[in-house]
Amino acid sequence: METQDEDDSFSLGITMAGAVSAGCYTAGVMDYLFEILDMWEKAKKNTEDPNFKKVPRHCVRIDAMGGASAGGMTTTMSAIYALNGVIKPVINPEDSSKDDVNILYKSWVLMGDDVDKNEDGNKRPLFEKIWDNDDLENGVFGSLLNSNFIDSIAEKAFEVDKGINLVDKVKNLPSYISKDIQLLYSHCFLRGIPLAVNFETQISKKGRRSIIPNHSTFEHYIVTHYNLNQGIKPDPSKYLWFNPYDEKYSDLLKLSTIATGAFPIGLAYREFKSEHLTGDYIKTAIKRGVTGDYGDNPDPHNKINLDFLPENYSSVVIDGGAINNEPYREILSILEHKSSKINDGYPRYGVIMIDPFPDRAQLQEAYARPNDAVDVAQKIIGTLMDQSRIKRREMLETDSSQHFKSIIFPRKWRTDFGGNINGAPRTIACDSAMAFGGFLDISFRQHDFFLGRNNVRNFVRYFFSFPYNNSNDPEKYDVHPIHRKWTQDMVDTFIFEKDGQFYLPIIPDLYLFDQDKDQRKEQRTHYDIKDLPKYNPEEIFGLEKKITRRLVKILNVIQNRDFTEEIEKAKRTELENLSEKQREKIRNIARIAAEKNMIAEKWIKKKYNKNLLSKFWSFTSKPFVNTGFYFGKNYAAKK
Repeated sequence: METQDEDDSFSLGITMAGAVSAGCYTAGVMDYLFEILDMWEKAKKNTEDPNFKKVPRHCVRIDAMGGASAGGMTTTMSAIYALNGVIKPVINPEDSSKDDVNILYKSWVLMGDDVDKNEDGNKRPLFEKIWDNDDLENGVFGSLLNSNFIDSIAEKAFEVDKGINLVDKVKNLPSYISKDIQLLYSHCFLRGIPLAVNFETQISKKGRRSIIPNHSTFEHYIVTHYNLNQGIKPDPSKYLWFNPYDEKYSDLLKLSTIATGAFPIGLAYREFKSEHLTGDYIKTAIKRGVTGDYGDNPDPHNKINLDFLPENYSSVVIDGGAINNEPYREILSILEHKSSKINDGYPRYGVIMIDPFPDRAQLQEAYARPNDAVDVAQKIIGTLMDQSRIKRREMLETDSSQHFKSIIFPRKWRTDFGGNINGAPRTIACDSAMAFGGFLDISFRQHDFFLGRNNVRNFVRYFFSFPYNNSNDPEKYDVHPIHRKWTQDMVDTFIFEKDGQFYLPIIPDLYLFDQDKDQRKEQRTHYDIKDLPKYNPEEIFGLEKKITRRLVKILNVIQNRDFTEEIEKAKRTELENLSEKQREKIRNIARIAAEKNMIAEKWIKKKYNKNLLSKFWSFTSKPFVNTGFYFGKNYAAKK
């Protein structure tokens, strides 16, 4: 583990919220952040630069990154980008269609638009590819949209030289990337893991023939937790290894990356099998989720009962944002373990959340009582999702003296007639079509990428900062330890004032060397792409037949689905993975259920058993039903 100079270092964690297609915004944020960190790193060593004496000497190090959905996918791209060591930002929209752009832009903006061609030799845009039918040929409905493009993008993102010695690679990492950086990905496992609460009493443990049942709840939120660990394989029961240069470990990282973005129904679900996550690792992951402690030993007293975890556990997984769309508490926990324990009133570490669609706490509309059960049913899913995402612990942990916490979100500042700077609403393009708007056209993704770059520019210059009051009066003195060794030249270059209080940035943006006060204010309201792009409706109507064909195909697949054999095989396999005690318990439950079903079946057959007339009617009406369904599918698809 790295040692940390507690006075000259600041530990940084980055949380990237789920965003569907607006991951391009998050990618733009990371693109600019890496650009200025790398510029700062090189400037510290360039003694020939005339501005050398103005370059701050402290260190800001990224110790952890993580996210859900699109944010989790951007986490992987950012980590690989940093590890490869060649920072090549995409600065101008005019130069952004080149083939040699970095992994962030290539994955999130080009999104394969530059790869496939149709029969006419023209490039096939993403919005055309997502309506292809090749993913339905196996007779299984995996998702509303063809998700093969995600696998293709992931393959491109993981195109690194295999066999590289990771230890040597880690030695050459810049100071702004931790040599044991940790990565987190939130997932929603559809197969819950039982957590038992024992209701035995002292007397019930003695002389009973039957066992009092445990009260069980089921954990569905699991985090895959990766550690670079100085380039050395970590303890597999505690961490997965961040090693994109070894196929065995890069394949698992790729699965974590894709699985966290498996938007329910819309994009294809994924599956973690027993060979991916060991039982020991899953136990650690569950304990971390329950305790909120993402250190080495989250349950030192072994209070969490995981006796009912199957020996060979596997589960289908969907988007982690279904349960936790902004896992910033998990990132903070890592920083707590890695950072200085000194508590002198100054934050030594902090987390930045990048959120293209931030939730805003607000007064709800006037209460409207549901009229009937239909109105109630419409509220249930939203209620359960809101409840699963509630931030109880995070709400209580708001002590700013312990850590810094802030958010980067879409905003376009503008100067009004009075010279005041205000933030304009409705600034992100990908929020259309329920956040799938980025799939419509590359111009939407390009706009939001550069919006992310421009937003983080303003964030690091003004909001990611600490108060600065270098007063001789001890009661008024307020200078963060990272700023105490700054020279007057450094202070004069980067200081800014807001409402009578002076501030210094945590990350100095060296582009400010070339800007005076007026230029800085002017650039604060400058955006590389000024206007929101417009979508040509002819594009979507031109694909109407293709979209209809896919939806009809999906309805056909659903109509013909029959997985009886697969289900029975899965049941047999599952029983083989259980202990004899667990199998006996299941057999007893099945026997009791079967006895109850025999009684129910007897009465059902007596009351509703088909006579000859009803059987004849079923036979003669079947062709009409099939014909109606045939025309109904086409009608439903068009709708």
